[in-house]
Amino acid sequence: MTFPRMTGLSALLVSAVMLPLVAQAQTYPPSAYQGGVPSQSQTQIDGSTPVQGAPAQQAPQVSPQVRADTERAMHYPLPPDFMTRAAATIAELQARNIQPPNSHGTSLGDTIRQISQVPGLAPVLQSHGCTPETFVMGMTAFGMTLAASNGQLPTGMPSPNPSNVALFKAQPGQVTALMQAMGNPPH
Repeated sequence: MTFPRMTGLSALLVSAVMLPLVAQAQTYPPSAYQGGVPSQSQTQIDGSTPVQGAPAQQAPQVSPQVRADTERAMHYPLPPDFMTRAAATIAELQARNIQPPNSHGTSLGDTIRQISQVPGLAPVLQSHGCTPETFVMGMTAFGMTLAASNGQLPTGMPSPNPSNVALFKAQPGQVTALMQAMGNPPH
């Protein structure tokens, strides 16, 4: 199953956390991460296998902090109603013109702290059953699961939480609705 791809500014909330993790994972020199990077499974989320003869991507080398953040996000379990609540949260944030901070290059912990300090954001999150941490973690897990579903993560990144993959397959309409709420209509 293929889901809409995240593009441009429309994925600002996800890219505020997810893209820095992926970008950082691709920029660290080999000596920056001790212990190696496990290889990605040859089976993609949708059950297909990579095309034979396609160029293989080199496994990313990551810092311990980026690796820990990536593992944390990829294993974070999305609640069954997350996508519905997140779409409503984003709609309210947009209506109130509340923007997330630029967190490029920051850790998940720093991003959560930055989100916590945005005036007016915490009450909106709370009204939708979220905290800054659950919202950032949920949006990051959503974005990384979506990217993995579309083959957009570099080789060597951890696989997403299987329950999140199952949730995506069970609720494709909710995936689309959250993408639309983010301003990224499916194509």
